[in-house]
Amino acid sequence: MRNLSEAILVGMGKLHLYLRHRKQAEAKHELHRKYEGQYRNAGLVLLFDMFMALAVVVVVAIVAGILYLVTR
Repeated sequence: MRNLSEAILVGMGKLHLYLRHRKQAEAKHELHRKYEGQYRNAGLVLLFDMFMALAVVVVVAIVAGILYLVTR
């Protein structure tokens, strides 16, 4: 199970860096500068960012629902 999750995080990290920077040299530079040279770290940061974005959407939906019910 650990190897599967590791592989998924590494894949996400590689995909994220290469889609974002297009040039392999830029992606490698960013990998070493920001993520300690590990694709796994890039994948973890991407996953955390996605969860935070989802949390913001949920909080906004809850606040909008409360405001709708209160002002109705």
